[in-house]
Amino acid sequence: MFDSAIDGTRRYLLEILSAMALLREVRKALISLRGLPFLVQAARFGCMASRERACQAIGLLAITKRGRHMLVELGVVPVLIELLREGDYVTKLVAGNSLGIVSAHVAYIRPVAQAGAIPFFADLVQLPDPIGKEIAEDVFCLLAVAEANAVVISDHLVRILKEGDDGGKAAAADVLWDLSSYKYSISVVQNSGAIPVSVDLLHNGNAEVREKVSGAIAQLSYNETDRVALADAGAIQRLIGLLQNELEEVKDNVTEALINFSDDPLYCTRVSEAVSTHAFQNMQERMTHLRATERQSVRSLHQMGINESTGDPDLL
Repeated sequence: MFDSAIDGTRRYLLEILSAMALLREVRKALISLRGLPFLVQAARFGCMASRERACQAIGLLAITKRGRHMLVELGVVPVLIELLREGDYVTKLVAGNSLGIVSAHVAYIRPVAQAGAIPFFADLVQLPDPIGKEIAEDVFCLLAVAEANAVVISDHLVRILKEGDDGGKAAAADVLWDLSSYKYSISVVQNSGAIPVSVDLLHNGNAEVREKVSGAIAQLSYNETDRVALADAGAIQRLIGLLQNELEEVKDNVTEALINFSDDPLYCTRVSEAVSTHAFQNMQERMTHLRATERQSVRSLHQMGINESTGDPDLL
């Protein structure tokens, strides 16, 4: 029917297809019958509700490697970005989730970012709905695998940390926490200006913001260069000030960071005020025990993997 349909009829067919594509059997048929181009068209044309349904079906198809590749080849990335720009609230969430699924392969990380997706996910971070924040956080962590993407993402995160509401700041700090563990995080995080902004939020943010920011600072404190930048920004005294009257999660993060500073000859004397307190010593013992437990778990898993590999001739 698509082959002979005129424009008006074609739009109705696309809307019908978007509804049918929510059925698994129909999605399988679309792949085998080469009908995916029509589904991509359905996400681009018609009423917003119909485009949203097509977008949802695209996300379900993109879960498989084959479906993801076929959709990208058909130009689905700019279509989803268009929906992120023009769609209503719910459509933005669906489009963001589908684009995140498409991004979940190293081959598409750069193309998605180059198509202009990052600013729209930064907008999702600032939406009031926690689902939008979770989608944006997950996608940012995927896209940031490429260092060039991480630079752009960090700039947006710093802007949100400065100007966003408490929910947006907490979400941005959570992404920064994840990015702080990436191998190139030293230059990216420092050059973005995230460290002084984060240190400032240790006192000026709400409890959730302080939890996420202190977690990011704890992660950064494992690196010598980042410790210097944190100390220069006044982090040590602010961290010490959070050891009292704070949530356990915040105090755990603060203790982790201060332990790293206390192990550094440059800063051990500056942390002595905290080290001498009974509360800090209790938390330090707990953190030491947790670290030992984690190391033991890693060794056990590693040994188990060796035993399984040597016991299975097909793996040799």
